[in-house]
Amino acid sequence: MSSSDHTSTLTGFTIEPLVVPSSIDAADAADFVAMAEIRSAVEAELRGHAGDVMTAAELLPDWKDESKRMDGLVAKVGGRVVARGNLALPLGASECWGAISVLPEFRGRGIGSALYGRLEQMARDAGRTTIQNQTTYPAGVEGEAAPAPTGFGSVPVDLPSTRFLRRAGFSLEQVGRVSALPLPLDVDVFSALLGEAVTASAGYRTISWQGRTPEEWVEAIALLRTRMSTDAPNAGIQLTDVWTADRVRAVDDLWADSPRVTLTSIVVDEATGQAAGFTELDVSAESDRPAEQMDTLVLREHRGHRLGMLLKLTNLRELAARFPACERVETVNAEENRPMLAVNDSIGFAASCFSARWRKDIG
Repeated sequence: MSSSDHTSTLTGFTIEPLVVPSSIDAADAADFVAMAEIRSAVEAELRGHAGDVMTAAELLPDWKDESKRMDGLVAKVGGRVVARGNLALPLGASECWGAISVLPEFRGRGIGSALYGRLEQMARDAGRTTIQNQTTYPAGVEGEAAPAPTGFGSVPVDLPSTRFLRRAGFSLEQVGRVSALPLPLDVDVFSALLGEAVTASAGYRTISWQGRTPEEWVEAIALLRTRMSTDAPNAGIQLTDVWTADRVRAVDDLWADSPRVTLTSIVVDEATGQAAGFTELDVSAESDRPAEQMDTLVLREHRGHRLGMLLKLTNLRELAARFPACERVETVNAEENRPMLAVNDSIGFAASCFSARWRKDIG
């Protein structure tokens, strides 16, 4: 029996499998809603603001996505959900991703360690040989820091998350920068940057859409998303993420019912008609919460034409036109990805906090 197949009672708290409801209005949705609230509360605490806050309705499509298995646990005290543990298990991969959040007033009781022990056993039961984790931490933390093996960035050693992961046997692999862009952009700056990008990218054109991928570009998006796992800098992190046209369509079906909306822009090589790069923004359609800059990639063979700048500016223009209430965009980039960071800096992104990616071999 998998460790996620039963309820466990420990001193002062219980750990139970997370029920994934058919909808957030379902009778069994309470634990899932509580899990989402804990995830958002702890992430906002770590970042110092309400970035990356997502409601249960916004998270649910990811948990129903059959192209990547998600397993979860909740810890309860007196019947109240006070912590969550999630495990993402990409299909056909040897790695998985774990995440743990414990409400501040319930820390120090062994809840996080108990959740992690369960997650690691679940990963082993699923045949995974590597478990990975991403943490967030604020800028300006003083004291000793552990450098990333990439040579770019470091993580404070006295952070609770650093101590926890090191005790559990994880090694630091990569540091990322979380950057924020206030909106609206300065019109003169935007126009000047876009003009330079258009001039440098002669022979390419952009196409944008909201929501579902047009059938004409489904195969291209599948290729570009797959290349994100091979062309973007991932240091010692394992990343298996193979996309097919059918997977693109299936995920589009799931997200059609989500309160969040994806804005996509691609750049097309006019000589061949092939997509050379793409960028995606994840937008809260029902509030003014920050938009999340998701993947941005220019295929290696098309780099050197300022296509990354062209893509980001094009999608930001779409965001301003379609969602004028949005006041902030956030993005995460590896510290060693200096070309993309340079693009972000010139647009007006500034570091708001940092992230670290960790790995532990368990096979």
